[in-house]
Amino acid sequence: MTFKGPGGLARPPREPFTEGHLAVGVIEEAIEDGPSKVQGPDMLIIGADVHGHGVLRRRVTCPLPLPGSGRGLVGRAVGIRHRTHDPDDMDDVRVVRWPVEVGRTLQRCRAGLEGPRAGRARAWRLLAQCSALVSVAGILLTVVSLIVLVSTAGGLFAELPAWFRPGAVLAASAGAALLGPLIFAFCDSRETAALSRSRG
Repeated sequence: MTFKGPGGLARPPREPFTEGHLAVGVIEEAIEDGPSKVQGPDMLIIGADVHGHGVLRRRVTCPLPLPGSGRGLVGRAVGIRHRTHDPDDMDDVRVVRWPVEVGRTLQRCRAGLEGPRAGRARAWRLLAQCSALVSVAGILLTVVSLIVLVSTAGGLFAELPAWFRPGAVLAASAGAALLGPLIFAFCDSRETAALSRSRG
């Protein structure tokens, strides 16, 4: 595994961490990659309290590929292996145990890209995302419609075309706000089922 040093330059790969000191560290900080056309994964800062040497801080690339996903790992414990007790050697580390949700997330991502039912799982995921967008739009439109109806007593709608029905818009937006989460839950459960069959 190669980690980027200061300035974004990759350091040459080191020998495998087959030996070394085991320690339990805590992810203290997640640093997002700087603004660029292609933003990379976060850099995680891990602090490990090593008896007789104080707190050693090391940096690793977040295993979750989405920018900002490292923030959810801050405060979580990880198992690490390091060769030296040099406080300045930030790259002297290999994570040997990540939090459980990291493995689950990576497994879900890999399963969504592979297997006989991967296409079906991606379709259900897309439908779930669309239903979430419809639900959010329905909530916003319902709130705006109610505010306009209450504050202007419907007077603002009088200037709109005759075919525009405020009651129908309000009913449709409220229906989207109510049904959206249900459809999302259904699509998400179907995606999970497709992924489990794909792994099987």
